[in-house]
Amino acid sequence: MIYGPKSALRVRLTIVFVVVLILTLGSMWLNMVIRKTATDAAALAQRTEPDFIVENFRYFKMKPDGQAQYEAIGTKMTHFPIEDSYLIDNPVIFSLNNDSQLQTIKSKEAYVEDFNSKIHMRNDVVMNREPSATKGPFKLTSEYVLVYPDDEIMTSDREVIVHDNHSVMTGVGMQANNATSELQIFNRARITYQPPGKSNP
Repeated sequence: MIYGPKSALRVRLTIVFVVVLILTLGSMWLNMVIRKTATDAAALAQRTEPDFIVENFRYFKMKPDGQAQYEAIGTKMTHFPIEDSYLIDNPVIFSLNNDSQLQTIKSKEAYVEDFNSKIHMRNDVVMNREPSATKGPFKLTSEYVLVYPDDEIMTSDREVIVHDNHSVMTGVGMQANNATSELQIFNRARITYQPPGKSNP
């Protein structure tokens, strides 16, 4: 088949048109991808930002029978929606054990997760239990304690120091049951007895 000059021109124009169309569609697709990536990145950054902050808050958790389970206070509470978690400054948790002894645990910072079922107390953690008619005072210090408030359990994988009446216990790793006042130290446990009349450090 023999093409004339007009046919050859028509073919060249068709080829040019197709190439331009492909380049245009490719440019549009690339622009859409870039915009979508930027939008997704902005949305992700927005989700990781806190959605509200409360200062000097007070929170009460009640038991099913209507009794108070614990009270928590702090100077600042920041909520992160992507994980539904909280970061608390200077938290203090108050509760009562089965002997109606007041127990407090405080730290410089706490991270709350899993629908408030885990409270990670961090930096200068101090737990105090007031004395009763049958039990003496109790004090526990550590740099980290994980509190399970619904189960009234505390654990730690760090070094702990415990002042219990006339003895001082140290070790690494522990579990404490606040309801029954039972304590386990897992590693490198050491107990020093202090006779009555000698003050605890």
